Amino acid sequence: RLFAYLYGMAGKRSNVIMVNSTWTFNHIISLWCVPGRTSIVYPPCNISEFMKIPVISDENKQKQIVSLGQFRPEKDHQLQIKSFHKFLMGLDVTERADYKLVLAGSCRHEDDQERVHTLKRLTEELGIQSNVEFHLNISFSELKQMLAESVVSLHTMWNEHFGICVVEAMAAGTIMLAHNSGGPKLDIVVNHDGRSTGFLASDIDSYSSAMKEIFNMSPSQRLEIRLNARESLARFSDEEFEISFLSCCGNLLKNITR
Repeated sequence: RLFAYLYGMAGKRSNVIMVNSTWTFNHIISLWCVPGRTSIVYPPCNISEFMKIPVISDENKQKQIVSLGQFRPEKDHQLQIKSFHKFLMGLDVTERADYKLVLAGSCRHEDDQERVHTLKRLTEELGIQSNVEFHLNISFSELKQMLAESVVSLHTMWNEHFGICVVEAMAAGTIMLAHNSGGPKLDIVVNHDGRSTGFLASDIDSYSSAMKEIFNMSPSQRLEIRLNARESLARFSDEEFEISFLSCCGNLLKNITR
């Protein structure tokens, strides 16, 4: 509490405050108490390479869900595996082999490597090891290929402040299934032109239900969401960042010249 107080005293001395999302805005407002000097400036997301992936009907794609991110505790890969397991158990036995979960990301050190081994053991305990693949420290070209081959992108981190990986997955043309909190909930996976841009969930039941809903949709219904999601990402471009940043700096210069 003492640190939060000192943090607030220091922060509220700023003439201009820029935050990267609505979640961060609410957090800083609660501590610094200067909403009139605080603005949301979304981080510039370089998604040009992902936007090159054609967004066409996915009727010929394999029924694949991909998760991209470092194997850190807060990414909650266990929730992904358990949700996928519940989704599979709701299918006819003859259909289960058609679905795959791909977990791809980097390992920073031995702790991350051990975490991956624990996740692999979990898939074995649940009896779904043949449906789950792990790809470690992949190249950018491999990452793009996995996104291009997948129907759904999965994100399970609670209260992620923004979520650039979510933006990238939507730009690549996958259906986004993200955690119902933080930046994905408040800023990214939000309706665009009154239409859906993806799905949100928070626990095993809601994630598995969303998976079922997505795969039960027709290819044309999924395509509509994918196209709308990609269209909604213009607000996270370099150009929008520059406009917002310079606007905030303009206010700073006005304060200095007074």
